[in-house]
Amino acid sequence: MMTWRTRVGAAMLGAVAPPLLALGGCSLGASSDATPTQARSDLQEVLTATQRAVGGEWEVRDDPTPRGCVIPLWVEGERYPALRIGSAPINADAALAAVERTWTQWGYEVDSTVLGEVTQLQGQSPVDAVLIFRVSPDAMTLQGESECRPAA
Repeated sequence: MMTWRTRVGAAMLGAVAPPLLALGGCSLGASSDATPTQARSDLQEVLTATQRAVGGEWEVRDDPTPRGCVIPLWVEGERYPALRIGSAPINADAALAAVERTWTQWGYEVDSTVLGEVTQLQGQSPVDAVLIFRVSPDAMTLQGESECRPAA
């Protein structure tokens, strides 16, 4: 049986030189065996690979402070936020297509929303990591929250 880690790893080999994620198997709902720090590192690697897929200049404003969260069966956990701010896209449609294709290859479920001149893609991984990519004629933003992992 192919695990979530194997599917993601295999899908990522065909993506735009992305890093391999250290995401693992399943328990109550999908989760990995990552520590909170590893989950943060995984998120940062995914954001950096997404930046490469889109291109442009990016400013990293990741927050090093974890946020509280609750894992099923009321276990207190931590998740890390991250934020990247990008230059205006050369081609917004191409940027959106690159992000959607990349995230889908990595096993994320991707939804699209249009708010005026801003288009937002939201990706959710099988382990509940969340990614948000917004593009407008003036700028791009990329943000996310890591998987919720038990607090140390």
